[in-house]
Amino acid sequence: MATITNLSSKKVLIVEDMPEVRNQLQMSMSSLGLEKLVVVATIKEAMEKFESIRFDVVLSDYNLGESTNGQQFLEYLRTHDLLPRNCIFIIITAENSYESVLTAAECMPDDYLLKPFTAGQFLARFERLLERQKVLEPIDQAHDKKNWHKVIAECDTILALKNKYYVDICKIKAAALLRMERIDDAIQLYKEVLQLRDLPWAQLGLARAQAKLGNKQASDEISSKLMQTNPQFIAGFDFASEVMMQDNKPQQALEILKQAAAAFPGNLNRTRQVTALAMANGDHATAEQLMAEIIKKHRHSPVREAADFALLSRAMTEQGKTKEALSTLKAASSQFSDANSLIVLAASSSIAHLKDGNTQAAEAALTEALAGDTRLLPPSVAATLAEACFAAGREEAANDLLKQILQNNPDDLRLQNKVKMVCAMAGKDMDESSSLIQESAKEIIKINNDGVRKAQAGEYKEAIALIVAAADRLPNNLNILSNAALILAVSIANSASKDELQLCLQYRQKVMNKNPSHPKLAQIDVMLKKAKSAA
Repeated sequence: MATITNLSSKKVLIVEDMPEVRNQLQMSMSSLGLEKLVVVATIKEAMEKFESIRFDVVLSDYNLGESTNGQQFLEYLRTHDLLPRNCIFIIITAENSYESVLTAAECMPDDYLLKPFTAGQFLARFERLLERQKVLEPIDQAHDKKNWHKVIAECDTILALKNKYYVDICKIKAAALLRMERIDDAIQLYKEVLQLRDLPWAQLGLARAQAKLGNKQASDEISSKLMQTNPQFIAGFDFASEVMMQDNKPQQALEILKQAAAAFPGNLNRTRQVTALAMANGDHATAEQLMAEIIKKHRHSPVREAADFALLSRAMTEQGKTKEALSTLKAASSQFSDANSLIVLAASSSIAHLKDGNTQAAEAALTEALAGDTRLLPPSVAATLAEACFAAGREEAANDLLKQILQNNPDDLRLQNKVKMVCAMAGKDMDESSSLIQESAKEIIKINNDGVRKAQAGEYKEAIALIVAAADRLPNNLNILSNAALILAVSIANSASKDELQLCLQYRQKVMNKNPSHPKLAQIDVMLKKAKSAA
Protein backbone atom coordinates (compact mmCIF):
# COMPACT_ATOMS: atom_id res chain seq x y z
CA MET A 1 0.00 0.00 0.00
CA ALA A 2 1.40 3.37 -1.00
CA THR A 3 1.83 5.96 1.72
CA ILE A 4 -0.59 8.83 1.37
CA THR A 5 1.26 12.05 2.08
CA ASN A 6 -1.19 14.75 1.00
CA LEU A 7 -3.13 15.08 4.25
CA SER A 8 -3.04 18.86 4.54
CA SER A 9 -6.10 19.35 2.33
CA LYS A 10 -8.34 16.98 4.32
CA LYS A 11 -11.01 18.67 6.43
CA VAL A 12 -11.25 16.82 9.73
CA LEU A 13 -13.84 17.15 12.52
CA ILE A 14 -12.88 15.90 15.98
CA VAL A 15 -15.71 15.38 18.49
CA GLU A 16 -14.43 14.75 22.03
CA ASP A 17 -15.87 16.01 25.30
CA MET A 18 -12.78 15.60 27.51
CA PRO A 19 -10.45 18.64 27.16
CA GLU A 20 -7.19 16.75 27.75
CA VAL A 21 -8.08 14.01 25.25
CA ARG A 22 -9.33 16.63 22.80
CA ASN A 23 -6.01 18.47 22.96
CA GLN A 24 -4.05 15.24 22.61
CA LEU A 25 -6.02 14.25 19.51
CA GLN A 26 -5.54 17.66 17.98
CA MET A 27 -1.78 17.52 18.51
CA SER A 28 -1.56 13.95 17.18
CA MET A 29 -3.50 14.84 14.04
CA SER A 30 -1.43 17.97 13.47
CA SER A 31 1.79 15.96 13.77
CA LEU A 32 0.60 13.78 10.88
CA GLY A 33 0.20 16.80 8.60
CA LEU A 34 -3.54 17.29 9.02
CA GLU A 35 -3.93 21.07 9.00
CA LYS A 36 -7.66 21.72 8.51
CA LEU A 37 -8.84 20.56 11.92
CA VAL A 38 -12.11 21.54 13.56
CA VAL A 39 -12.33 20.47 17.20
CA VAL A 40 -15.60 20.50 19.19
CA ALA A 41 -16.76 19.16 22.54
CA THR A 42 -20.44 18.38 21.86
CA ILE A 43 -22.68 16.90 19.18
CA LYS A 44 -24.60 20.16 19.05
CA GLU A 45 -21.43 22.02 18.10
CA ALA A 46 -20.58 19.29 15.59
CA MET A 47 -23.96 19.60 13.89
CA GLU A 48 -23.52 23.36 13.63
CA LYS A 49 -20.19 22.82 11.86
CA PHE A 50 -21.82 20.39 9.41
CA GLU A 51 -24.10 23.21 8.25
CA SER A 52 -21.19 25.15 6.73
CA ILE A 53 -18.32 22.68 6.21
CA ARG A 54 -18.12 19.54 4.05
CA PHE A 55 -15.82 17.27 6.04
CA ASP A 56 -13.62 14.53 4.60
CA VAL A 57 -13.14 12.83 7.97
CA VAL A 58 -15.02 12.73 11.28
CA LEU A 59 -13.28 11.39 14.37
CA SER A 60 -15.81 10.98 17.18
CA ASP A 61 -15.51 9.52 20.64
CA TYR A 62 -18.19 6.95 21.53
CA ASN A 63 -18.84 8.18 25.07
CA LEU A 64 -19.24 11.92 24.88
CA GLY A 65 -20.29 12.53 28.46
CA GLU A 66 -23.77 13.53 27.34
CA SER A 67 -27.03 11.80 26.53
CA THR A 68 -26.21 10.96 22.92
CA ASN A 69 -23.19 8.85 22.00
CA GLY A 70 -21.01 8.86 18.90
CA GLN A 71 -22.83 5.90 17.36
CA GLN A 72 -26.19 7.67 17.67
CA PHE A 73 -24.62 10.80 16.19
CA LEU A 74 -23.56 8.75 13.15
CA GLU A 75 -27.04 7.22 12.92
CA TYR A 76 -28.62 10.70 12.97
CA LEU A 77 -26.30 12.03 10.25
CA ARG A 78 -26.97 9.10 7.93
CA THR A 79 -30.72 8.99 8.59
CA HIS A 80 -31.06 12.68 7.76
CA ASP A 81 -28.73 12.44 4.74
CA LEU A 82 -26.25 14.92 6.28
CA LEU A 83 -23.10 12.82 5.83
CA PRO A 84 -21.56 12.69 2.34
CA ARG A 85 -20.92 9.12 1.19
CA ASN A 86 -17.20 9.82 0.78
CA CYS A 87 -16.74 11.14 4.33
CA ILE A 88 -14.75 8.80 6.59
CA PHE A 89 -16.36 8.34 10.02
CA ILE A 90 -14.19 6.83 12.75
CA ILE A 91 -15.42 6.09 16.27
CA ILE A 92 -12.95 6.12 19.15
CA THR A 93 -14.04 3.73 21.84
CA ALA A 94 -12.83 2.12 25.02
CA GLU A 95 -12.83 -1.67 25.10
CA ASN A 96 -15.97 -1.82 27.25
CA SER A 97 -17.96 0.06 24.57
CA TYR A 98 -16.53 -1.79 21.56
CA GLU A 99 -19.26 -4.44 21.53
CA SER A 100 -21.97 -1.76 21.45
CA VAL A 101 -20.48 -0.28 18.31
CA LEU A 102 -20.07 -3.67 16.65
CA THR A 103 -23.75 -4.57 17.05
CA ALA A 104 -24.83 -1.54 15.00
CA ALA A 105 -24.67 -3.62 11.84
CA GLU A 106 -26.97 -1.36 9.82
CA CYS A 107 -25.09 1.84 10.69
CA MET A 108 -21.43 0.91 10.93
CA PRO A 109 -18.68 3.52 11.07
CA ASP A 110 -15.84 3.17 8.59
CA ASP A 111 -13.51 2.09 11.38
CA TYR A 112 -12.97 2.02 15.14
CA LEU A 113 -9.99 2.99 17.23
CA LEU A 114 -9.60 1.34 20.61
CA LYS A 115 -8.13 3.52 23.34
CA PRO A 116 -5.29 4.04 23.91
CA PHE A 117 -3.69 4.37 20.48
CA THR A 118 -0.61 6.08 19.06
CA ALA A 119 -0.36 8.51 16.17
CA GLY A 120 1.38 5.78 14.19
CA GLN A 121 -1.44 3.31 14.78
CA PHE A 122 -3.96 5.91 13.68
CA LEU A 123 -1.96 6.72 10.54
CA ALA A 124 -1.81 3.05 9.51
CA ARG A 125 -5.61 2.78 9.74
CA PHE A 126 -6.14 6.19 8.23
CA GLU A 127 -4.07 5.47 5.13
CA ARG A 128 -6.12 2.37 4.37
CA LEU A 129 -9.33 4.37 4.71
CA LEU A 130 -8.02 7.19 2.53
CA GLU A 131 -7.03 4.71 -0.16
CA ARG A 132 -10.56 3.28 -0.14
CA GLN A 133 -12.01 6.81 -0.11
CA LYS A 134 -10.07 7.68 -3.26
CA VAL A 135 -11.11 4.50 -5.09
CA LEU A 136 -14.80 4.99 -4.26
CA GLU A 137 -14.88 8.75 -4.83
CA PRO A 138 -16.56 8.72 -8.30
CA ILE A 139 -19.16 6.23 -7.05
CA ASP A 140 -19.84 8.25 -3.90
CA GLN A 141 -20.19 11.51 -5.83
CA ALA A 142 -22.79 9.94 -8.12
CA HIS A 143 -24.52 8.41 -5.10
CA ASP A 144 -24.80 11.77 -3.33
CA LYS A 145 -26.50 13.12 -6.47
CA LYS A 146 -28.77 10.04 -6.57
CA ASN A 147 -27.62 9.38 -10.12
CA TRP A 148 -28.09 5.61 -9.95
CA HIS A 149 -27.26 5.05 -13.61
CA LYS A 150 -23.87 6.67 -13.08
CA VAL A 151 -23.38 4.80 -9.79
CA ILE A 152 -23.79 1.52 -11.66
CA ALA A 153 -21.46 2.63 -14.48
CA GLU A 154 -18.74 3.72 -12.03
CA CYS A 155 -19.13 0.44 -10.12
CA ASP A 156 -18.68 -1.53 -13.34
CA THR A 157 -15.48 0.36 -14.12
CA ILE A 158 -13.93 -0.61 -10.79
CA LEU A 159 -15.39 -4.12 -10.72
CA ALA A 160 -13.57 -4.84 -13.98
CA LEU A 161 -10.28 -4.39 -12.07
CA LYS A 162 -11.24 -7.20 -9.65
CA ASN A 163 -9.33 -5.49 -6.85
CA LYS A 164 -9.72 -5.91 -3.09
CA TYR A 165 -12.82 -3.70 -3.04
CA TYR A 166 -14.74 -6.02 -5.37
CA VAL A 167 -17.28 -7.27 -2.81
CA ASP A 168 -17.83 -3.79 -1.31
CA ILE A 169 -18.59 -2.38 -4.74
CA CYS A 170 -20.92 -5.27 -5.55
CA LYS A 171 -22.95 -4.23 -2.50
CA ILE A 172 -23.22 -0.64 -3.76
CA LYS A 173 -24.08 -1.71 -7.30
CA ALA A 174 -26.76 -4.18 -6.20
CA ALA A 175 -28.48 -1.51 -4.07
CA ALA A 176 -28.40 0.88 -7.05
CA LEU A 177 -29.90 -1.80 -9.29
CA LEU A 178 -32.79 -2.17 -6.83
CA ARG A 179 -33.35 1.59 -6.88
CA MET A 180 -33.46 1.47 -10.69
CA GLU A 181 -36.04 -1.35 -10.46
CA ARG A 182 -33.60 -3.67 -12.26
CA ILE A 183 -34.64 -6.43 -9.90
CA ASP A 184 -33.49 -9.44 -11.93
CA ASP A 185 -30.02 -7.91 -12.37
CA ALA A 186 -29.83 -7.23 -8.63
CA ILE A 187 -30.82 -10.82 -7.82
CA GLN A 188 -28.14 -12.17 -10.15
CA LEU A 189 -25.49 -9.98 -8.52
CA TYR A 190 -26.54 -10.92 -4.97
CA LYS A 191 -26.33 -14.59 -5.94
CA GLU A 192 -22.86 -14.11 -7.42
CA VAL A 193 -21.68 -12.53 -4.17
CA LEU A 194 -23.21 -15.32 -2.10
CA GLN A 195 -21.31 -17.88 -4.17
CA LEU A 196 -18.11 -16.12 -3.12
CA ARG A 197 -19.06 -15.63 0.51
CA ASP A 198 -22.18 -16.05 2.66
CA LEU A 199 -22.61 -12.39 3.61
CA PRO A 200 -25.67 -11.24 5.61
CA TRP A 201 -26.15 -8.05 3.60
CA ALA A 202 -26.31 -10.07 0.38
CA GLN A 203 -28.91 -12.42 1.90
CA LEU A 204 -30.98 -9.42 2.98
CA GLY A 205 -30.65 -7.79 -0.45
CA LEU A 206 -31.79 -11.02 -2.09
CA ALA A 207 -34.81 -11.20 0.26
CA ARG A 208 -35.74 -7.59 -0.56
CA ALA A 209 -35.38 -8.22 -4.29
CA GLN A 210 -37.56 -11.33 -4.17
CA ALA A 211 -40.17 -9.38 -2.20
CA LYS A 212 -40.17 -6.66 -4.88
CA LEU A 213 -40.89 -9.31 -7.50
CA GLY A 214 -43.77 -10.63 -5.40
CA ASN A 215 -41.97 -13.89 -4.62
CA LYS A 216 -43.16 -13.88 -1.03
CA GLN A 217 -42.31 -17.50 -0.21
CA ALA A 218 -38.74 -17.15 -1.45
CA SER A 219 -38.30 -13.85 0.38
CA ASP A 220 -39.70 -15.25 3.64
CA GLU A 221 -37.44 -18.31 3.49
CA ILE A 222 -34.32 -16.21 2.98
CA SER A 223 -35.37 -13.77 5.72
CA SER A 224 -36.11 -16.55 8.23
CA LYS A 225 -32.79 -18.26 7.55
CA LEU A 226 -30.96 -14.95 7.87
CA MET A 227 -32.37 -14.28 11.37
CA GLN A 228 -31.50 -17.83 12.50
CA THR A 229 -27.95 -17.91 11.17
CA ASN A 230 -27.03 -14.25 11.80
CA PRO A 231 -28.85 -13.11 14.95
CA GLN A 232 -26.45 -10.16 15.33
CA PHE A 233 -27.39 -8.79 11.92
CA ILE A 234 -30.16 -6.54 13.19
CA ALA A 235 -31.20 -5.23 9.79
CA GLY A 236 -32.58 -8.69 9.05
CA PHE A 237 -35.03 -8.34 11.94
CA ASP A 238 -36.07 -4.89 10.71
CA PHE A 239 -36.92 -6.33 7.30
CA ALA A 240 -38.86 -9.24 8.82
CA SER A 241 -40.89 -6.73 10.86
CA GLU A 242 -41.67 -4.71 7.72
CA VAL A 243 -42.87 -7.88 5.99
CA MET A 244 -45.15 -8.73 8.91
CA MET A 245 -46.75 -5.27 8.64
CA GLN A 246 -47.21 -5.79 4.91
CA ASP A 247 -48.98 -9.04 5.79
CA ASN A 248 -51.24 -7.12 8.23
CA LYS A 249 -49.70 -8.80 11.28
CA PRO A 250 -48.81 -5.84 13.55
CA GLN A 251 -48.43 -7.94 16.71
CA GLN A 252 -45.86 -10.24 15.09
CA ALA A 253 -44.11 -7.17 13.62
CA LEU A 254 -43.87 -5.70 17.12
CA GLU A 255 -42.44 -8.89 18.64
CA ILE A 256 -39.73 -9.14 15.99
CA LEU A 257 -38.78 -5.50 16.38
CA LYS A 258 -38.64 -5.90 20.16
CA GLN A 259 -36.03 -8.62 19.66
CA ALA A 260 -33.96 -6.25 17.54
CA ALA A 261 -34.31 -3.42 20.07
CA ALA A 262 -33.23 -5.74 22.89
CA ALA A 263 -30.16 -6.83 20.93
CA PHE A 264 -29.16 -3.22 20.18
CA PRO A 265 -30.98 -0.90 22.61
CA GLY A 266 -29.17 2.28 21.58
CA ASN A 267 -30.75 2.68 18.15
CA LEU A 268 -33.11 5.65 18.40
CA ASN A 269 -35.00 5.08 15.16
CA ARG A 270 -35.73 1.47 16.04
CA THR A 271 -36.97 2.43 19.49
CA ARG A 272 -39.28 4.96 17.83
CA GLN A 273 -40.57 2.21 15.52
CA VAL A 274 -41.19 -0.12 18.46
CA THR A 275 -43.08 2.67 20.23
CA ALA A 276 -45.25 3.38 17.18
CA LEU A 277 -45.98 -0.33 16.76
CA ALA A 278 -46.87 -0.62 20.45
CA MET A 279 -49.34 2.22 19.94
CA ALA A 280 -50.80 0.52 16.86
CA ASN A 281 -51.26 -2.65 18.92
CA GLY A 282 -52.96 -0.75 21.75
CA ASP A 283 -50.06 -1.22 24.20
CA HIS A 284 -50.06 2.40 25.31
CA ALA A 285 -48.28 1.81 28.62
CA THR A 286 -45.26 0.26 26.87
CA ALA A 287 -45.25 3.07 24.32
CA GLU A 288 -45.26 5.67 27.11
CA GLN A 289 -42.42 3.95 28.96
CA LEU A 290 -40.21 3.64 25.86
CA MET A 291 -40.70 7.19 24.66
CA ALA A 292 -40.40 8.71 28.13
CA GLU A 293 -37.00 7.00 28.46
CA ILE A 294 -35.83 8.39 25.12
CA ILE A 295 -36.91 11.93 25.95
CA LYS A 296 -35.37 11.80 29.42
CA LYS A 297 -32.08 10.43 28.13
CA HIS A 298 -31.81 12.79 25.15
CA ARG A 299 -33.45 15.82 26.75
CA HIS A 300 -30.60 18.17 25.83
CA SER A 301 -29.51 16.37 22.68
CA PRO A 302 -29.89 17.85 19.19
CA VAL A 303 -31.00 14.43 17.86
CA ARG A 304 -34.33 14.58 19.71
CA GLU A 305 -37.41 15.32 17.61
CA ALA A 306 -40.78 16.96 18.17
CA ALA A 307 -42.32 13.67 17.01
CA ASP A 308 -40.90 12.00 20.14
CA PHE A 309 -42.92 14.34 22.37
CA ALA A 310 -45.95 13.88 20.12
CA LEU A 311 -45.76 10.10 20.42
CA LEU A 312 -45.35 10.29 24.20
CA SER A 313 -48.33 12.64 24.49
CA ARG A 314 -50.45 10.31 22.36
CA ALA A 315 -49.57 7.34 24.57
CA MET A 316 -50.51 9.37 27.65
CA THR A 317 -53.72 10.62 26.05
CA GLU A 318 -54.88 7.09 25.20
CA GLN A 319 -54.49 6.21 28.88
CA GLY A 320 -56.55 9.21 29.99
CA LYS A 321 -53.51 11.22 31.11
CA THR A 322 -54.51 14.28 29.10
CA LYS A 323 -53.12 16.85 31.55
CA GLU A 324 -49.69 15.16 31.47
CA ALA A 325 -49.91 14.95 27.67
CA LEU A 326 -50.64 18.67 27.31
CA SER A 327 -47.86 19.51 29.75
CA THR A 328 -45.43 17.42 27.69
CA LEU A 329 -46.42 19.21 24.50
CA LYS A 330 -46.16 22.63 26.14
CA ALA A 331 -42.61 21.81 27.25
CA ALA A 332 -41.76 20.67 23.72
CA SER A 333 -43.12 23.85 22.13
CA SER A 334 -40.40 25.87 23.85
CA GLN A 335 -37.69 23.59 22.41
CA PHE A 336 -38.68 23.48 18.73
CA SER A 337 -39.29 26.42 16.43
CA ASP A 338 -39.21 24.98 12.89
CA ALA A 339 -42.48 24.89 10.96
CA ASN A 340 -42.79 21.10 10.69
CA SER A 341 -42.22 20.57 14.42
CA LEU A 342 -44.84 23.19 15.26
CA ILE A 343 -47.37 21.41 13.01
CA VAL A 344 -46.65 18.09 14.76
CA LEU A 345 -47.06 19.65 18.20
CA ALA A 346 -50.23 21.53 17.24
CA ALA A 347 -51.79 18.38 15.76
CA SER A 348 -50.89 16.39 18.89
CA SER A 349 -52.30 19.14 21.12
CA SER A 350 -55.55 18.94 19.19
CA ILE A 351 -55.85 15.22 20.02
CA ALA A 352 -55.06 15.78 23.70
CA HIS A 353 -57.49 18.70 24.03
CA LEU A 354 -60.21 16.65 22.36
CA LYS A 355 -59.69 13.76 24.79
CA ASP A 356 -59.71 16.28 27.64
CA GLY A 357 -63.13 17.54 26.53
CA ASN A 358 -61.96 20.97 25.35
CA THR A 359 -63.35 20.92 21.82
CA GLN A 360 -62.75 24.63 21.27
CA ALA A 361 -59.02 24.35 22.01
CA ALA A 362 -58.85 21.15 19.96
CA GLU A 363 -60.39 22.84 16.93
CA ALA A 364 -58.09 25.85 17.26
CA ALA A 365 -54.98 23.66 17.45
CA LEU A 366 -56.05 21.58 14.44
CA THR A 367 -56.84 24.72 12.43
CA GLU A 368 -53.35 25.98 13.23
CA ALA A 369 -51.81 22.69 12.13
CA LEU A 370 -53.74 22.69 8.84
CA ALA A 371 -53.04 26.36 8.04
CA GLY A 372 -50.15 25.83 5.60
CA ASP A 373 -49.76 24.00 2.30
CA THR A 374 -50.10 20.37 3.35
CA ARG A 375 -48.93 19.07 -0.06
CA LEU A 376 -45.30 19.79 0.81
CA LEU A 377 -45.26 18.18 4.26
CA PRO A 378 -42.76 15.41 5.01
CA PRO A 379 -44.52 12.02 5.35
CA SER A 380 -43.99 11.81 9.12
CA VAL A 381 -45.60 15.24 9.64
CA ALA A 382 -48.49 14.45 7.31
CA ALA A 383 -49.06 11.19 9.22
CA THR A 384 -49.34 13.01 12.57
CA LEU A 385 -51.72 15.52 11.02
CA ALA A 386 -53.82 12.64 9.67
CA GLU A 387 -54.02 11.19 13.20
CA ALA A 388 -55.40 14.51 14.46
CA CYS A 389 -57.94 14.66 11.63
CA PHE A 390 -59.13 11.14 12.40
CA ALA A 391 -59.50 12.05 16.09
CA ALA A 392 -61.53 15.14 15.15
CA GLY A 393 -63.82 13.10 12.90
CA ARG A 394 -62.44 14.62 9.71
CA GLU A 395 -62.18 11.29 7.91
CA GLU A 396 -61.93 12.75 4.42
CA ALA A 397 -59.10 15.12 5.36
CA ALA A 398 -57.26 12.29 7.13
CA ASN A 399 -57.61 9.96 4.15
CA ASP A 400 -56.45 12.71 1.78
CA LEU A 401 -53.30 13.20 3.85
CA LEU A 402 -52.60 9.47 3.90
CA LYS A 403 -53.21 9.25 0.16
CA GLN A 404 -50.77 12.09 -0.29
CA ILE A 405 -48.11 10.10 1.58
CA LEU A 406 -48.80 6.95 -0.45
CA GLN A 407 -49.08 8.60 -3.84
CA ASN A 408 -45.99 10.74 -3.37
CA ASN A 409 -44.01 7.64 -2.42
CA PRO A 410 -45.68 4.81 -4.35
CA ASP A 411 -42.93 2.20 -3.87
CA ASP A 412 -42.01 2.90 -0.25
CA LEU A 413 -43.11 -0.11 1.79
CA ARG A 414 -42.05 1.51 5.06
CA LEU A 415 -44.40 4.43 4.48
CA GLN A 416 -47.18 2.01 3.60
CA ASN A 417 -46.57 0.43 6.99
CA LYS A 418 -46.64 3.89 8.57
CA VAL A 419 -50.06 4.50 7.05
CA LYS A 420 -51.26 1.19 8.46
CA MET A 421 -50.09 2.21 11.94
CA VAL A 422 -51.88 5.57 11.71
CA CYS A 423 -55.08 3.79 10.69
CA ALA A 424 -54.68 1.26 13.52
CA MET A 425 -54.30 4.05 16.09
CA ALA A 426 -57.51 5.58 14.69
CA GLY A 427 -59.33 2.31 15.34
CA LYS A 428 -59.34 1.14 11.73
CA ASP A 429 -58.69 -2.50 10.96
CA MET A 430 -55.91 -3.69 8.68
CA ASP A 431 -58.31 -4.44 5.83
CA GLU A 432 -59.36 -0.77 5.72
CA SER A 433 -55.78 0.49 5.56
CA SER A 434 -54.89 -2.11 2.92
CA SER A 435 -57.85 -0.95 0.83
CA LEU A 436 -56.70 2.66 1.15
CA ILE A 437 -53.23 1.69 -0.06
CA GLN A 438 -54.64 -0.24 -3.03
CA GLU A 439 -57.09 2.54 -3.96
CA SER A 440 -54.31 5.13 -3.82
CA ALA A 441 -52.17 3.11 -6.20
CA LYS A 442 -55.07 2.51 -8.60
CA GLU A 443 -55.91 6.22 -8.62
CA ILE A 444 -52.39 7.17 -9.72
CA ILE A 445 -52.30 4.46 -12.38
CA LYS A 446 -55.63 5.71 -13.75
CA ILE A 447 -54.44 9.34 -13.87
CA ASN A 448 -51.27 8.32 -15.69
CA ASN A 449 -53.13 6.09 -18.14
CA ASP A 450 -55.87 8.66 -18.83
CA GLY A 451 -53.29 11.38 -19.41
CA VAL A 452 -51.28 9.25 -21.83
CA ARG A 453 -54.41 8.08 -23.65
CA LYS A 454 -55.68 11.64 -24.12
CA ALA A 455 -52.25 12.77 -25.38
CA GLN A 456 -52.12 9.89 -27.86
CA ALA A 457 -55.56 10.92 -29.09
CA GLY A 458 -54.30 14.46 -29.66
CA GLU A 459 -56.34 15.85 -26.76
CA TYR A 460 -53.37 17.74 -25.39
CA LYS A 461 -55.22 20.39 -23.40
CA GLU A 462 -57.26 17.78 -21.55
CA ALA A 463 -54.22 15.58 -20.98
CA ILE A 464 -52.15 18.49 -19.68
CA ALA A 465 -54.92 19.71 -17.36
CA LEU A 466 -55.24 16.23 -15.85
CA ILE A 467 -51.57 15.44 -15.40
CA VAL A 468 -50.51 18.95 -14.29
CA ALA A 469 -53.16 18.96 -11.56
CA ALA A 470 -51.78 15.62 -10.34
CA ALA A 471 -48.18 16.86 -10.52
CA ASP A 472 -49.00 19.95 -8.47
CA ARG A 473 -50.79 17.82 -5.89
CA LEU A 474 -48.00 15.21 -5.76
CA PRO A 475 -44.69 17.07 -6.16
CA ASN A 476 -42.60 14.01 -5.20
CA ASN A 477 -44.16 11.40 -7.45
CA LEU A 478 -41.61 10.87 -10.22
CA ASN A 479 -43.97 8.93 -12.48
CA ILE A 480 -46.46 11.78 -12.44
CA LEU A 481 -43.80 14.50 -12.81
CA SER A 482 -42.03 12.73 -15.68
CA ASN A 483 -45.31 12.05 -17.51
CA ALA A 484 -46.33 15.69 -17.04
CA ALA A 485 -43.04 16.82 -18.60
CA LEU A 486 -43.35 14.27 -21.43
CA ILE A 487 -46.96 15.12 -22.32
CA LEU A 488 -46.07 18.82 -22.30
CA ALA A 489 -43.04 18.11 -24.52
CA VAL A 490 -45.21 16.19 -26.99
CA SER A 491 -47.71 19.06 -27.03
CA ILE A 492 -44.91 21.59 -27.58
CA ALA A 493 -43.62 19.59 -30.53
CA ASN A 494 -47.07 20.03 -32.06
CA SER A 495 -47.86 23.60 -31.00
CA ALA A 496 -44.61 25.34 -29.91
CA SER A 497 -46.31 26.96 -26.90
CA LYS A 498 -43.86 29.04 -24.84
CA ASP A 499 -45.97 28.74 -21.71
CA GLU A 500 -46.01 24.98 -22.03
CA LEU A 501 -42.25 24.95 -22.63
CA GLN A 502 -41.57 26.77 -19.38
CA LEU A 503 -43.80 24.39 -17.44
CA CYS A 504 -42.26 21.36 -19.15
CA LEU A 505 -38.75 22.48 -18.21
CA GLN A 506 -39.83 23.02 -14.61
CA TYR A 507 -41.13 19.47 -14.32
CA ARG A 508 -38.11 18.08 -16.16
CA GLN A 509 -35.80 19.81 -13.69
CA LYS A 510 -37.72 18.39 -10.74
CA VAL A 511 -37.26 14.90 -12.16
CA MET A 512 -33.55 15.60 -12.74
CA ASN A 513 -33.11 16.81 -9.17
CA LYS A 514 -34.68 13.67 -7.74
CA ASN A 515 -33.34 11.07 -10.18
CA PRO A 516 -30.87 12.18 -12.89
CA SER A 517 -31.05 8.70 -14.46
CA HIS A 518 -34.85 8.53 -14.76
CA PRO A 519 -35.70 6.67 -18.00
CA LYS A 520 -38.31 9.22 -19.13
CA LEU A 521 -35.74 12.03 -19.33
CA ALA A 522 -34.40 10.73 -22.64
CA GLN A 523 -37.90 10.65 -24.14
CA ILE A 524 -38.61 14.18 -22.90
CA ASP A 525 -35.37 15.47 -24.44
CA VAL A 526 -36.14 13.80 -27.78
CA MET A 527 -39.49 15.58 -27.97
CA LEU A 528 -37.98 18.92 -26.91
CA LYS A 529 -35.33 18.54 -29.60
CA LYS A 530 -38.05 17.81 -32.14
CA ALA A 531 -39.94 20.91 -31.01
CA LYS A 532 -36.80 23.04 -31.36
CA SER A 533 -36.16 21.74 -34.87
CA ALA A 534 -39.72 22.52 -35.90
CA ALA A 535 -39.60 26.05 -34.49
